[in-house]
Amino acid sequence: MKIWSTSEVSWVLFPVLSLLSTHSSTGVLNLFLLDSYKLFLFLRFVGYLSIGISSIHRKNKYYLMRTIESVFSQSSPEELKEIVLVVYLANNDSTLNKQTAKEIRDGFSSHIDEGNLLVICSSLASYPSLQGLQRNFWDKDQSVQHRSKQNVDYAFLVNFCASFSHYYLMLEDDVVCANGFLSIIQQFIRERMEPWTTVAFSTLGYIGKLYHNEDLPKLARFLLLFYDVMPCDWLLELFHQSKAQKEIITFRPSLFQHIGRISSFHTMETIFKDPEFQEDFGDFGDFPAVSCYTDISVFDDYVPEEVCPPGKGVFWGRNVTSGSSFTIVFETPVILQKLQIYTGSAEYKRDILYSGYVELGTVKIKLNVSATCRIFRRVGDFRNGQFELDNFGQVMGEQIHCLRIQVTDTQKEWLLIRKINIWVKKG
Repeated sequence: MKIWSTSEVSWVLFPVLSLLSTHSSTGVLNLFLLDSYKLFLFLRFVGYLSIGISSIHRKNKYYLMRTIESVFSQSSPEELKEIVLVVYLANNDSTLNKQTAKEIRDGFSSHIDEGNLLVICSSLASYPSLQGLQRNFWDKDQSVQHRSKQNVDYAFLVNFCASFSHYYLMLEDDVVCANGFLSIIQQFIRERMEPWTTVAFSTLGYIGKLYHNEDLPKLARFLLLFYDVMPCDWLLELFHQSKAQKEIITFRPSLFQHIGRISSFHTMETIFKDPEFQEDFGDFGDFPAVSCYTDISVFDDYVPEEVCPPGKGVFWGRNVTSGSSFTIVFETPVILQKLQIYTGSAEYKRDILYSGYVELGTVKIKLNVSATCRIFRRVGDFRNGQFELDNFGQVMGEQIHCLRIQVTDTQKEWLLIRKINIWVKKG
């Protein structure tokens, strides 16, 4: 791995360096890549979306690798052709930056080779003064210094990404993405007729904020101009207001979820969740009248009814043992055509069904507080926490009263059922 010096890529970094000329004569911005040919190809990339992540290492929890993995795993091969992810390592420790860059290279070398991933860093010598800053909101000097440096971090990052794509998406280093988020963003932009400066694809902070790339140099200068005045999320709001967009345009449901529990500045645990995050999009099938029951111990308020079609939430259970089951009982008999069941989530990837199968039932019977069927027929197994089958006409073309998920092995992980999509024969 080579560290690219300013002299080797100064023709690319000139816009960044010009921003810093009043503060520093060095303006060093290093790039972590494998060879000069890949760097040349990368800098010629003009895709649909560049994604910027500024990252600070946390002592107790570090989520960056998981965030990078989510960006790539939640994108199709076709979508990846239109994406470039730029990670800015904003640690003050150059040794730590090199170590993190090596971890990223080892974990995502194929994406680096394909030109989808670039890791950059800078030196504190490039920064304006972070000492003796004005305390505008009665917070501590260290907090003022942190948020001021963060503004400069984002200024470097957004300006570096200005020529890489048509649009720029800002993320934090502790988020997970909805499946197919790029296609959803593209559809929203195609259908949006009115002009815009900022679109929010998350309701939290500066997560999921979308910009035109042509606005990035202006945004970088704006952040640098007021870097010591107020936090970044406040400046981002003022930026779109300064360009005549009075209110933030928010896409719902949110495409990105915050998973961090340790702040990049404080050592204390902080939990911020986007209540409007939805991981799965698309055709959710039909919504026949059903009731759901389980003998798995329910966690908190994540009861079976939450995931029952049409599915306004998820089911989350613990103490998942061999022989446990989750049963869906139809109010009236149906002929099933297609079925999709997804367990686990981007945030809780381990809480899947590791071993189990699906069976269809007939002859409905009522019990004291639930219902089930007398006769069940096994139709297929879960694989990697998922069940999908769309040829039920060949498997079982008769009417059914029940659909049951059967657990075959005890597992130490909890079980999260996030989506049950059912298609039935009409008429």
